[in-house]
Amino acid sequence: MLYMGLLALTALAACDKIDPDKYTVYDGAAIVWTPGTSTVNPVQRVLVEKFTGPRCNNCPLADSTLSTLESDNVVIMSINHPSGQGLPLAGEPDLRTTGGTTWDQWYGISAIPSAFVDRDRSQQFSGRMATIGSAIATALNASPLIAIEAEAQLSTGGTVEVTVDLSFVQPYTHAITLTAAIVEDSLAYKQILPDGSIQDDYVHNHMLRQVITGYWGRQVDCQGTAGENIRGTLRFSPDNDIQLGNSHIVVFVSDKTSRRILNCASATIH
Repeated sequence: MLYMGLLALTALAACDKIDPDKYTVYDGAAIVWTPGTSTVNPVQRVLVEKFTGPRCNNCPLADSTLSTLESDNVVIMSINHPSGQGLPLAGEPDLRTTGGTTWDQWYGISAIPSAFVDRDRSQQFSGRMATIGSAIATALNASPLIAIEAEAQLSTGGTVEVTVDLSFVQPYTHAITLTAAIVEDSLAYKQILPDGSIQDDYVHNHMLRQVITGYWGRQVDCQGTAGENIRGTLRFSPDNDIQLGNSHIVVFVSDKTSRRILNCASATIH
């Protein structure tokens, strides 16, 4: 992977403005922005980032809670913690990612399971996460600022083309970014259970496998005016060990400064 520091750039419009950033990020897939041809249906979705690990005996309890809350409008990403209970068990695959570690460190996570809704760091959920449903419901009831939809197409040669359509429901004059990642379902490997036993074929879903863009996203080329429609297109080559038939693309648009997620979407790979 190629690493580089972000440069301080100056642009014309609010959505183009790029400020210096203290983080070093992966220079991932670029996004080409063009005017949108249609208006996206204004659906508010929620992104739940759950930090987990195969040595975490309480993590299956969190999985059980989140499985009852998952829907078309609740997008989940499971991210392996970089140390301690996030380490793979002997002989098992290492599903930690550099992008996931970057996010984990930004949150300052010291124990798992931990989860956050739309990158609101004021509310951290742990253990069985019995109260996360209320936070998800509150987020879903918000009026969307930006509507988002995505499609993903496998191209000749094994590359994947992702198109993301954004429609500004309300004016938004702050700089925003778009982040894209690939997550994989139906990964069966060992997991420590709440009673301390080890299940050899525990099924792990929503596992973050690869951050496609930079870890903190790519700038959205927009004016931020109500009624504006734009389309972003990006292409990437998936890591060889990812089973695309069990995977989907997760995209989310964020406020660049606070990193709070404004809306998100997921797309299967066709």
